[in-house]
Amino acid sequence: SSGINAEWPLRPGGSVLASIGIIGLFLSLSVMYSLIWRIKLPLSQNTFVLSVSASDLLIAIVAIMRGLGIISKDYIGGPHEQDGTDFNVWCVMFTILANSTWNAVVLVLVPLTLDRFVAVVFPMKYKQLINKTTSKLMVIASWLPVIGLFFHDIITIAIEHLTLSYMHEYHRCVIDQYRGYVKIVFIIIPYITIVIMYSFILFCVIKFKQQTPRFFIMATAIIATGFIAYFPELLLVLVDVPLSYEEAQVITVTLYYVNCICNPCIYFWSNRSAQNCFRNSTIGRKLSSWTTSKTGSDAQTSSTGITKSNKVAQSGTGMSSV
Repeated sequence: SSGINAEWPLRPGGSVLASIGIIGLFLSLSVMYSLIWRIKLPLSQNTFVLSVSASDLLIAIVAIMRGLGIISKDYIGGPHEQDGTDFNVWCVMFTILANSTWNAVVLVLVPLTLDRFVAVVFPMKYKQLINKTTSKLMVIASWLPVIGLFFHDIITIAIEHLTLSYMHEYHRCVIDQYRGYVKIVFIIIPYITIVIMYSFILFCVIKFKQQTPRFFIMATAIIATGFIAYFPELLLVLVDVPLSYEEAQVITVTLYYVNCICNPCIYFWSNRSAQNCFRNSTIGRKLSSWTTSKTGSDAQTSSTGITKSNKVAQSGTGMSSV
């Protein structure tokens, strides 16, 4: 019982994190369903939004696993302890999946940024440069490093485990330094590149007073949420911020996992076809009927109250006249 009581402060946080993941999972699947079967966007824009939705789906899955791991260490996302003789496969699988998802969220924003960069800077050549073929190649090129890093983590963790018994402190420092370089190449450099490119995009839009279609607003909002979600981690990597581990985890994890809810909401808010698609779906119709019935019952209750008050007022008027 003492162990359960000691772990209890972490359980509400795990429940919140798992709930965020469940909501993000539902919203991401809704976006993918609306894009694939319902909405006929231009194929390039459709491809870019599908890629972002796939990364949001991975974030939601990792959030559910991590939340369950905080609730109970027996789940796959639990912080299992391991030493040189104990190798917990579930903990390693979760770590590899979480790292791959972390890399994917930054890299999938690069094609979306390039698409808006060409649309704003080279509007006359947009249809020639961003077409059916180039959009698919851009998305594939953004996901190939994610897949490569997934297998890279498997190999490096396996080597680290096999050589853990006779590995010196120097070798551990070399491995940590190597992982830092990988993070710089595949996370920090793309992040800074996106910031520079989108700053130039916004500068051109403001200076030349270009019209901004809905897709531009949606892309800008999605990229802005990605900036916000990754900025604490980028700051912690580049600068030695005097924060405790718990404070850093609360800041980075909260922004990172909430991003899987923000992006689908931005998409549904900025796309009228997606809104109509959701209204016509089974869940949308049920929510609409529930809100209509609740509104009707509230209106009936309020009208009943008004009628009773009128009757009381009339009876009071009659008594005063008598």
